[in-house]
Amino acid sequence: MESYRLKNIAIILLLFLNGSLLLLVGYQQFQENRSERAAAQSLRELCGASQLTLDGSLELTRQPLTALSLVRNAETEQAIASYLLGGQAVSASQGGGIFSYEAASGSIQFRAGGSFYGSRLAVAVEDIPAFCQEFFQRFGYEGAQFQMEDGNGTVSALQRVKGVDVTGGGVSLDFREGMLVSVTGAHASLESASPESEAAEMTCVTALVRFLDYRNASGAVCSEVRNVHCIYQLQGAVVPRLLPVWQIDTDTNTYFVDCRTGEVTGK
Repeated sequence: MESYRLKNIAIILLLFLNGSLLLLVGYQQFQENRSERAAAQSLRELCGASQLTLDGSLELTRQPLTALSLVRNAETEQAIASYLLGGQAVSASQGGGIFSYEAASGSIQFRAGGSFYGSRLAVAVEDIPAFCQEFFQRFGYEGAQFQMEDGNGTVSALQRVKGVDVTGGGVSLDFREGMLVSVTGAHASLESASPESEAAEMTCVTALVRFLDYRNASGAVCSEVRNVHCIYQLQGAVVPRLLPVWQIDTDTNTYFVDCRTGEVTGK
């Protein structure tokens, strides 16, 4: 009987402790939400004082992305080169982290940081739109832009990772008389990507404060921020990395705020 009573008391104490922890977590979340709302309101007032309007639909509590370290993937490089060259490409090291992938129609060179290029190509393409769309779908490029007329022109697209754009991760295909004659671009291989635990994070509100300071100091002309979202930027000449930046779309231009340094650059 005594053992039964002690067991009930222990259960009641555990329930009490769990309830207390839930209340504590809930209170902390409430405090965080209140702080975020206060910071957002202060930001709107600060921008208003500088004649800069923030669109009412902006989600100022959006969280930044996590920086990713990438590992070069030779198989992906070869697959990209083989598709673009219209046949199995053979790789050869050129030194300095450069690999050349060659087929009968030409060669494409890849650098360690993910960029690639090929010129003086001679790849006959029967259906240019279908050729490009399949390439973009296979390797994660979206937002294709066709500037073509009678088999001449350029087709470009941008890589997307986790549903967001990768600046510096686009590709451009140049066609002449129905033939692919050159290609430039970059590709982030995600097969062995790992998050950078020590990477600095910058909130949306902080990024907008940085932009406001930049606008006031540089004299950049804009009166409204229409959209803000975090995207990736492909960086690293030797070791490729995807680093988060806040993209700020205004009524006159697009700007980027580096989540590590706070540096603001225009598009």
